[in-house]
Amino acid sequence: MLSALELENFKGIADRQRIDFAPLTLLFGANSAGKSTILQALLYLHEVVERGDADVDRTELSGAVLELGGFKRLVHRHETNRTIVVRAEFATPGGLDCLGRELPDFPFPDLDDDIEAAWLEIVIQYRQDLRPPRPVVESLRIGVPGHDAPLAALDLVGAMRTGDPLYARVNLRHPVLRGRGDEVYHAWRDISVPEPLWHGGIDPASGNHVIGLDDVYALDSDLGPMPLFAISRSRESAVPPLGEPLRVITADDLDEPDRSATQAQVRAFIEMTVLGTASQLLATLRDAAYVGPLRTVPPRGFLYERAGRLTSWADGLAAWDLLLSDRGTLVKSTNEWLTRLGAGCRVVVQQLVDGDALAQEFSDESVDRTVRRLLLDTGTDSLVHPSEVGAGISQVIPVVVAALQGEAGVVLVEQPEIHVHPALQVGLGDLLIEAATRGVGRRTSVVETHSEHLLLRVMRRIRETTEGTLPEGSPPATPADVMVLFIERTAGGTIMRRMPLNDRGELVKAWPGGFFEEGLREVF
Repeated sequence: MLSALELENFKGIADRQRIDFAPLTLLFGANSAGKSTILQALLYLHEVVERGDADVDRTELSGAVLELGGFKRLVHRHETNRTIVVRAEFATPGGLDCLGRELPDFPFPDLDDDIEAAWLEIVIQYRQDLRPPRPVVESLRIGVPGHDAPLAALDLVGAMRTGDPLYARVNLRHPVLRGRGDEVYHAWRDISVPEPLWHGGIDPASGNHVIGLDDVYALDSDLGPMPLFAISRSRESAVPPLGEPLRVITADDLDEPDRSATQAQVRAFIEMTVLGTASQLLATLRDAAYVGPLRTVPPRGFLYERAGRLTSWADGLAAWDLLLSDRGTLVKSTNEWLTRLGAGCRVVVQQLVDGDALAQEFSDESVDRTVRRLLLDTGTDSLVHPSEVGAGISQVIPVVVAALQGEAGVVLVEQPEIHVHPALQVGLGDLLIEAATRGVGRRTSVVETHSEHLLLRVMRRIRETTEGTLPEGSPPATPADVMVLFIERTAGGTIMRRMPLNDRGELVKAWPGGFFEEGLREVF
């Protein structure tokens, strides 16, 4: 589960901004204020951690729906001398030993249990000294919430010639290591990088400053002695492939790694703290369901089940495919929510005879002679296609299915209320509460919206839960379940204002500029 995101120099955000997530996080603000920036940062982070590339245009999760435009469009004010920083905080319920090492003498046997949550930070710079100049992930840092100092860091240094390593620094004085760092430091320092390699300088060929280890770690000088190790590099990135084992390179033998017990301990520590934690973040982001702001109305031919068809949540078509392939309860639960929302229709999946299959020999029992198609029942004694009803239905059904399906640990939704009646927008508040709080601790729902009606329903459910007046069948909610953020564009960049709710579902502080005061002005 994601718990927080920090951004610096990303799109409209200049100075570092922190976004704390609750199971249900609602993003409000004017058009172009920067609400979608938060969702896009998560899509970008997934690509960087998955592939190591910093120059991302289109993402796997958003497909053709969204174009990020690469580093030059993502960096604040398109100023390539700025450094993009993205940090995510997340739970780590799985094991950190992702490569299955067996180390009976490992000096930190409780490391897996001690790291229950982690943060991962990527630092991206546009390197003018490279040929051609390009953006790279300059640094990857791993830590634990509550401690800003990293537990481990990987960095690119110098001109990044073929064969140049990554450099890994281990913070053996980190509190999570329970004071055992000093004795381990003396055992590990013999295979660390020798001091002469720490310094940067001027490259005589280009005249540019070459980044050295002194430069990289200048901000961490208060952390005390930290051994530094050379790690083999297969990417032009500080993010290594998470499924590949690391190789620690010694100063006296750069071709063949030393198989000593000490080197195995160092390798295992870096693999657990870096690869293990990053793999868990990647698993969360890889399974995210991103529902874009405009969902596609499925064409008639699409509404037949096609095995192996690849569809996207971003345009909403993945929702229709899930309904077509459902052999469990998804269609039933979707119809229950469509009724609760007052959508005026229900999903019907028909089982039909496939003429092509009938043409084959009936003696072949392996041939499936049926095909499924999806229609909508509007209660008028006829079944219709989604394109034959109001546009709101085709927009809301992907939101309902994304909320109900249980695979995504992160659900990102833009404008769930588009094209739907205010009464249905109110009901979406109940849907999103139930989706976010079902299986507490496992899901993060981030919703970009302009809907006052949706928020008012969420506030009401908090009040009713506190007072014990919650109607039967309605989802309970507490202030801890909901985070309301107001995103505001200022001369200095986008800022995030946290708008906390109390036990009665009331705003603790005044809404900037008034709470949806446009309606009051029109009435009075």
